[in-house]
Amino acid sequence: METIASLRQEIDQVHKELHDLLLRRRDLTMAVWKFKKEQGLPFYSPEREEQILKDFVSMGTGSSKDPLFEELLKNVMESILREYQKYLNAKYPQK
Repeated sequence: METIASLRQEIDQVHKELHDLLLRRRDLTMAVWKFKKEQGLPFYSPEREEQILKDFVSMGTGSSKDPLFEELLKNVMESILREYQKYLNAKYPQK
């Protein structure tokens, strides 16, 4: 039988996994930005960002669409993209 404590323990595990995934994403994003800097490529790609948002929201949304949850996912990813961009701009200032 599930208890509040066991459910909260699972939530805590999800938080750890999210944290680990965000660190991994940071490392990969930093590698892309470093590559772009070395190659003289533009740092920001609006088309890529739009594709990321579209793909992220559409992941796993089979037949049971939940517009409110899709909006939540979009907002979460927009926030992640915005915060990573601020972070990377600080790490790799553009001249």
